[in-house]
Amino acid sequence: MRDGYLYLTPCADLPGAVCLHEAAVPPTGDATTPVIAYFWDVDAAAMHFHTGLRRRLLDPDRKAYRADMVEAAAVLDAIELRHQRTYVSPALAASPELDAAAARLRRQHQLVRRMFDWAGVVGLLLLLYTALLSF
Repeated sequence: MRDGYLYLTPCADLPGAVCLHEAAVPPTGDATTPVIAYFWDVDAAAMHFHTGLRRRLLDPDRKAYRADMVEAAAVLDAIELRHQRTYVSPALAASPELDAAAARLRRQHQLVRRMFDWAGVVGLLLLLYTALLSF
């Protein structure tokens, strides 16, 4: 488990695509790097980011995804690992779509987590029921 920074940039030769990068030291935030986040487990965070945009993967070697910057930033912000926003460009931070998309993704994650919790409870109840039937 290693810590580090994940940041998004627009892909230069792929229009409409976003590239995910990692770094050990914080990159400078500017127009070419509109989103930077520090994660305590950067490998797991990159995996969660990929899971959020897996159907939009364009180039696995460059980690290029067909998504706009608002959607990619929302996926990065909604990762439920310990992290800290380091930099968000002022234009992106002022966008109401960013907060709405991140909140929607968090609700979806919470719903999936609750469904798995209830499936576990039902499984334990069935196990207890079958154990009591044998008496």
